[in-house]
Amino acid sequence: MNKIKRQNLVILIVSILLLSIAIPFANLQSADAHTPPWKIISYAYMVPAPNPVGVGQTIAIVMWIDDPLPSATVTNDIRRHDYTLTITSPSGKIDTQHWDVIEDTTSVQYYQYTPSEIGEYTLKFDYPEQTYEWSGAYQGDIFTAASKTITLTVQEEPIPVNIDSYPLPTEYWTRPIEGQNTYWFSIASNWLGRPYITGAGASYGIPGAYQPYGLAPNSAHVMWTKPIQFGGVVGGADTAIPGEMYYSGLSYNVRFGNPIIMQGMLFYQEPYGNAGGSGGLFGTGGDYVAVNLQTGQEVWRIDPAATGTMLVPSFGYLYSYENENQHGVLPNGLLVAPYTYGGTPTPFGMMGGTSAWAAYDPSTGKLTSMNITNIPTGVATSGPSGEYLIYTLTNLGSNSNPNWYLAQWNSSNVFGGNQGMMGAGNWYSGTVNANTPSAYDWNMSIPSLKGTGWSVGQASLSVLPLVSLDNMLLLTQGSFGGHPGDYGATITTDPGNITAISLQSSSTGHVLWSQTYQPEPGNNTRLITEWDPDNGVFIFADKETMTHSGYSLDNGNKLWGPTVLTDDFTTDYNYMAIGLERAAYGKLYYAGYAGILYCYDTTNGDLLWTYGNGGEGNSTLSGFVTPYGRYPIFVSVIADGKVYLDTTEHSPNSPLYKGAEYRCINATDGTELWTILDYGNQMYGGQAAVADGYLTTLNSYDSQIYCFGKGPSAMTVDAPTAAVQLGQSLVIRGAVTDIATGTKQTEQAGRFPNGVPAVSDESQGAWMEYVYMQKPRPMDTVGVPVTISVVDANGNYRDIGIATTNADGFYAMNWMPDIEGQYMVYASFAGSESYWPSHAVTSFAVDPAPETPAPTEAPLSSMADAYFVPAVAGIIIAIAIVGIVLALLLLRKRP
Repeated sequence: MNKIKRQNLVILIVSILLLSIAIPFANLQSADAHTPPWKIISYAYMVPAPNPVGVGQTIAIVMWIDDPLPSATVTNDIRRHDYTLTITSPSGKIDTQHWDVIEDTTSVQYYQYTPSEIGEYTLKFDYPEQTYEWSGAYQGDIFTAASKTITLTVQEEPIPVNIDSYPLPTEYWTRPIEGQNTYWFSIASNWLGRPYITGAGASYGIPGAYQPYGLAPNSAHVMWTKPIQFGGVVGGADTAIPGEMYYSGLSYNVRFGNPIIMQGMLFYQEPYGNAGGSGGLFGTGGDYVAVNLQTGQEVWRIDPAATGTMLVPSFGYLYSYENENQHGVLPNGLLVAPYTYGGTPTPFGMMGGTSAWAAYDPSTGKLTSMNITNIPTGVATSGPSGEYLIYTLTNLGSNSNPNWYLAQWNSSNVFGGNQGMMGAGNWYSGTVNANTPSAYDWNMSIPSLKGTGWSVGQASLSVLPLVSLDNMLLLTQGSFGGHPGDYGATITTDPGNITAISLQSSSTGHVLWSQTYQPEPGNNTRLITEWDPDNGVFIFADKETMTHSGYSLDNGNKLWGPTVLTDDFTTDYNYMAIGLERAAYGKLYYAGYAGILYCYDTTNGDLLWTYGNGGEGNSTLSGFVTPYGRYPIFVSVIADGKVYLDTTEHSPNSPLYKGAEYRCINATDGTELWTILDYGNQMYGGQAAVADGYLTTLNSYDSQIYCFGKGPSAMTVDAPTAAVQLGQSLVIRGAVTDIATGTKQTEQAGRFPNGVPAVSDESQGAWMEYVYMQKPRPMDTVGVPVTISVVDANGNYRDIGIATTNADGFYAMNWMPDIEGQYMVYASFAGSESYWPSHAVTSFAVDPAPETPAPTEAPLSSMADAYFVPAVAGIIIAIAIVGIVLALLLLRKRP
């Protein structure tokens, strides 16, 4: 029995007990101790499970006395004492376990046991008489002894082990995931936005770009497209520039700026004129829309302006609620929409009182009653159960005599929490003040912080959250180097400071180390741009020299750097942006206007590989298309062992550069996996949400959302309907088509009335450009392999060949059956990185070959036939010869 099952068994028993604990002592309460003392009868219970069991298999033994002792709570020491379990094996061996104090308030004690003999075991549970020694109504009362004996049967044959999970899917699947498919958690995921999606860059408020869970697409296959506004070429000659495009929102009116994915639904805000549709990042916009992630079909839409405060969701919230009676992620989750109002001062002197949270129900789009006011200001991260944690640093003293306090605010203390103001039954909390002392897990003084100007994380144009749950956070003070006019920086000779604070449960608030750092020489603009808590490294980026250096999270000492860029003619263009690095998988990924992706080892700073400056399949060369010589590339998202790159720039012209691509790169070795035409939707990368194996991004070439991922396929197979004769060949043929929802969109259905052919992974990018982007049909498209098998009249299953579809999705194969009778034909497409598998079935019949006529024998000749007939024939021939000779003589005699 595994740990999870044992825990579930205990939880079940505890839950049953809790349903009964309110009853037994309700009528026994008394203001005074009893004289003489009461004797309260005890009842012992014990369950070994499973019973019977196979030898060597572990069982759970659960013991308890009928009720908890009166007034027992988790905050006191009122407990039952001295449980004893005696196990006697079939051979007489005795194993005794004793517990002085039963820590569980419900009086339940749990024990695991693995029998090693076959036969009958005796299990005996003893509880001795116990006097209630605590103050209160029952002081001095006696709880009588009790015992329970049970026989455990151990057999040679093991009992079946319950399945932990059904296998991972091998066919196309959708949400919801049936609850017994436990292991599917490893392929499924959500994209909840900050702070749940980590790896946010230090600049431009760009949301996190690292999805640590689930799958991401391995091919350019498109599931669907959906316009977010008018896009692409306007048409006509009355535009300022021939072929001018609709405004795409770049750079400051971003569309699709903060998508959220929960439970297989994609949520985003549509733009409204030039206002953008960023979901609260860059301004207001139009309707907020929910669509099915796999089909693009709209589920609901709302007008945030109708709420009166333009409530636009900023992040998704899925909280795992666990207590004695209730377990699981609270239903539907929340789409949380921050808003501001005229607030009040907050406890501990923390900035706040102007920020509040409202929430929508993701399943319906209805605005709930939740109204959480006075959200404190600080740096956020996510907790182990999905709670939203905010770290605030406040000076409760003066500038001359500072007294810095660090506190951890916990959303679960405010709504839907285990010990919070609202329980699971009050998920939609109504109006709650989030800034009372009970909303904080802890607050503590950090006396080692001296002076003013301390903050959580590294401040630049935005705050980089340098918080790692159950690890540490970094507090920073001052500047680490600046260049005049660069992001508001000024030249400084004052050192910066970093203090590392422990967040580990055993040492929360403890100062791990504190270091002073002199400004980087040459007035370099220096930022803490990323960190890798797994490898214990934080990273400084120096803008002017375009280098990086690694420092230890253990002590703040320098580990490596500065790095060196490859000697390339476009390298200097990387100067034009800073703070766009991403750390994942123990590596630092750095890209920019130079059009090259650099991958460094975060442990030592070694350059592992580059992408973009190689040959075919490793090139971003643009020729005269861009002024940089290459297409600028920026990290869009990192997920499932892959780095996805997009092309954008700060202020693109219209029409946009032609030939820009969305690129999928192997995060380990830099191999290019797939590309497709795309221009990003946000300066320095396009936001791409990844969940459940699908990637969604907005393509500024046509202002459509594209969803990439592995889609369903369909097959047909045909064979002759009339029987063939044995010895004749026949033709087996059919087609393999792509049946993703996008293929049924108006344009695609009109152009492909017989369905969109399925093609190979290698052909996918160019083929999808043809299907969805109005690009010329590629002439080198390769189809997919189809395995053709038969079950013959003797019941034998055998593969008879492999056919490859052409660019029309059609395949055919000639085959000569070798026996008579009925055949079943199976055509199977095993699937690929682009498609899930499919198959089709048909049949044909083989008749016997026609019988060959037997050769006829000549009749027996008579004596007359043997002698007379040849003689007559000879005479006739002789007469004929004589006649010819006479005729010739007569001709000679004529004058």
